[in-house]
Amino acid sequence: MWLKGNLNVILKNKGMKKGIFILLAISLTVSFYASASPETDSLYRKVQGFGIGLPQEKVYLHLDNTCYFVSDTIWYKGYVTRSDKGTLTDLSKILYVELLTPDGFLVERQQLEMPNGTANGAFVLTDSLYAGYYELRAYTRWMLNFGQYEHPHAQWSEDAFYNKEMAKDFFRDYEKLYSRVFPVYDKPKETGHYTKDMTLRPLRRYFKARKGKPELELKFYPEGGNLITGTDCNVALELNTEEGEHLENVEFDILDPQGKKITKTRTGNRGRCTFILHDVASEEGYKAVFQYKGYDYEVKLPEVEEEGIALQVRQDTLLRIELQRSEGLTDFPEGLALQVMAQGVPQTLQHIDFGDKRKTNVTIPLNELCTGVNQITVFDGKGQIYADRLCFVNRHDYDSARIDIHGIEPQYEPFAPVTLNLKLQDIQDTATSVSLAVRDRATEEQTYDNGTMLTEMMLASEIKGFVENPGYYFEADDSMHRRDLDLLLMVQGWRRYEWKEMAGIEAFSLRFLPEKSQTIEGQVNHTYSLYKDNDFGEKAWITSLMRKDAHDNQKEEVKPIDFYTTEICASKFKGKTLQDLYAPSISKMKKEVHVIASFLQGESTLELMQKTQQSTFYMVTPKFYEDCVLNLMASDAKDPVRDAIKKQRKGFMDETEYPDFYVKLNHFYPNFPKPYTFYQDKEYETNYPDSLYTVSGVFNGRKLPTVTIRNKRNGLRRFNNSKPTIIIDAYKAFNLITDHGLNGGKHDWRTFSQQIAFSFANDMGQDRRYSIKEWFDGIPLKMNPNENTRNDQDFNSQEDYAIASSNKSGILLSDKYEEPEHDEKSPTPIGSNFSISKQKLKKYRLLRYLDKIYIYTDYAPREQGSWKYAQDNQPEVIIDYRLFPNDGYQRTYRDRHYVLRGYAVCEDFYSPDYSRKPLPDTKDYRRTLLWIPEVKFDEKGEATVRLFNNSKQTVISVEAEGITGKGIPVVWKSDVCTMSKRNKDYLYKTITIK
Repeated sequence: MWLKGNLNVILKNKGMKKGIFILLAISLTVSFYASASPETDSLYRKVQGFGIGLPQEKVYLHLDNTCYFVSDTIWYKGYVTRSDKGTLTDLSKILYVELLTPDGFLVERQQLEMPNGTANGAFVLTDSLYAGYYELRAYTRWMLNFGQYEHPHAQWSEDAFYNKEMAKDFFRDYEKLYSRVFPVYDKPKETGHYTKDMTLRPLRRYFKARKGKPELELKFYPEGGNLITGTDCNVALELNTEEGEHLENVEFDILDPQGKKITKTRTGNRGRCTFILHDVASEEGYKAVFQYKGYDYEVKLPEVEEEGIALQVRQDTLLRIELQRSEGLTDFPEGLALQVMAQGVPQTLQHIDFGDKRKTNVTIPLNELCTGVNQITVFDGKGQIYADRLCFVNRHDYDSARIDIHGIEPQYEPFAPVTLNLKLQDIQDTATSVSLAVRDRATEEQTYDNGTMLTEMMLASEIKGFVENPGYYFEADDSMHRRDLDLLLMVQGWRRYEWKEMAGIEAFSLRFLPEKSQTIEGQVNHTYSLYKDNDFGEKAWITSLMRKDAHDNQKEEVKPIDFYTTEICASKFKGKTLQDLYAPSISKMKKEVHVIASFLQGESTLELMQKTQQSTFYMVTPKFYEDCVLNLMASDAKDPVRDAIKKQRKGFMDETEYPDFYVKLNHFYPNFPKPYTFYQDKEYETNYPDSLYTVSGVFNGRKLPTVTIRNKRNGLRRFNNSKPTIIIDAYKAFNLITDHGLNGGKHDWRTFSQQIAFSFANDMGQDRRYSIKEWFDGIPLKMNPNENTRNDQDFNSQEDYAIASSNKSGILLSDKYEEPEHDEKSPTPIGSNFSISKQKLKKYRLLRYLDKIYIYTDYAPREQGSWKYAQDNQPEVIIDYRLFPNDGYQRTYRDRHYVLRGYAVCEDFYSPDYSRKPLPDTKDYRRTLLWIPEVKFDEKGEATVRLFNNSKQTVISVEAEGITGKGIPVVWKSDVCTMSKRNKDYLYKTITIK
């Protein structure tokens, strides 16, 4: 076979010569496969080879501050490590960082050049944004090979795409990407007065409050994975509200199948606890009963397996693992073994022999294991897993801070100089990379998303979901903290490292290589020509991408999508999907074609040509920063260069012409945000007494300011269009939906609104239709598809009909338009005598004249699947087309035309010099006093940093994070106050909701 040992690695990127890389990646492991005996040893070596040959990457972002205000700049430093060594990566050279709104819409994506495993950048929180909890998401392309799954969606929504393959690409999601959530407050009304007001984006939906018995989530996690007949099984449980709030101090009675109480337990820290089932019975019926808020609850435990191995792990100076088999499980002809793996690399292998006993023990010295999350797997020679468990090993080799910072004074006067002295503990480690933030402590904010380089690399990156306040697990090494950390790992059902894929039992799909340079890849398809011979004009108005009108009876059977709902074309196209309509054109390409790519930046031009392989192409682009123009076309002529020149002379800049081929770029970016947990968008709360909220000399004895949150999401309001959900360039929107596969490579006004709505809101995770409306330059309009024929269903009042009769364009005011709440920025409502000429209407139908698209919606992608959207009042999407001002226009093209974003260019952080006394009226309101993405150390491992204070008395906060060349995290934070014996602690603030 190509890969020895039957390691099933499947290369997905067609048309790319990537086999060489795979051979190199696996070459380290080939020697292990030569003596594959017995079978368990062979599987162990395959896992070892996979972990070394195909290591994963992890990302951590260090931010300059803990919270921000609209109009602020977010400065950040990205660190990317490789899992097998823990050192800065030498695999990927490009890092992607995305800023997402509180509701989950993409604000900006930055591509960063990463020559040495680190990169730094900045996002500007423009005034068009709104307050709330924003997310920074970061990843490399190589990371997207791991943890793939299909995003939940309605089956019918796949029919909106050109073909099933494009639908699959759109709905591909990823389990574990780096995420950091932080609060963004309203722009200060008075410069320098940082009032922590948070005015959330106004949502018009009214969510009916649930009454009666609360919905709770109780989950059970048998240690090792299963309840096994005849064994003693340790079971962890976790109790949360439906929103994810942990419920502590709730008592459970555990009943056997006969209803007899056999044990009890009580939830502790973060709603978790354990209990033991002795001699588990084979019949089903174990259950837990408890009370909450006066209501009784009864939840069944997982099903009992007849055969298997129960596992219990304990830890002191040794890792002690007790294994107990079921009575019927007596023979393991291919052998049985236990493997411990850390960071994707196996650490030890122990052969297991029960003999004639039901129990056996395995002990492993901790010095044979790595500090961090370790994965214990019990398996046989066939690759069957009998038990699997995560545990944390702490050898205390990361306890030291690795860096010291001196020179911090208790308080600084206005414009006073600040001098900090930094010193590395290990001066031999010259490869240490450290970023430094110095900020005004008075405007900091503590949240539950407060991880550091240490907690991210050692813990949070290894497990699923969000870990609130991860530093808690490392603040002390006592029995309570070790127990809570162990419980955290017991309730994790997800594994970053899939053992069966690594062992070659299941196929592993490798889609991407580590990026070394900028590239483009895509595919060529047939251009569908539905309208070439069937130009229905305005009468072919496509009313919706969804399947049901708002007035339809919701109990009516849901039918396949009907894109064409007017009488003109209903008989011809009723009930047909996109694939049905375009079937003759979307068949696979029968022959390869040439793709011609022209790159233009300034006065520089470069043209590349490549013949497709299985209709796909892959090109290394010229290196460029910021924006670069790309023109893309395909030709099947014998002389593609001459053919391209000919096409550029005729119809090249006519967007109404049909291109010969549908050429698209294949984007790999994740399309969906993860929902926030209960604690990600919640202020940090504590049970410390109020006396601890004041610190003399920090806030002059004043209690810390509260955070005011406005616009609760369950309030019914008239639509407020002062803040669009997102603003996007019209041509960029067209490229986006075209590359997603929602059209055939040509702009069509009839489907444009629906395609935009689908790109940003897709199917909202439900079968029900949502309303899509169009506005023209802030004016809500409505198209009458039968302008010459009166139909009572087309008009909502006699007044509307009278307006339509005098308006030959067939444009009406929307019947559901509501005057916005008073806001100086809101457009003036237009009266009912508004009309529009056909000439101006035509401009809204051409990309040539469209500038921006404002999207308004009361749908939040983070809440897809929420019970709130299952109620009667459904979300809606408004697409507002904005023309270029002053009759302006842009160049548009028949073939694909892009403005690509290259490497982001980050300016240096500005730090003023007040060595000379400033003028009396000088005001400096900096919250971040200094941000250095890369501290320069001398040969002694020392660095001196100088800066100046802002224009008020200030207590500073200093934070340094990074990683050494040996892969050891560097974390140093100045003490905020002493509330306990802990080395580091924080002040907390409360929330007042109005």
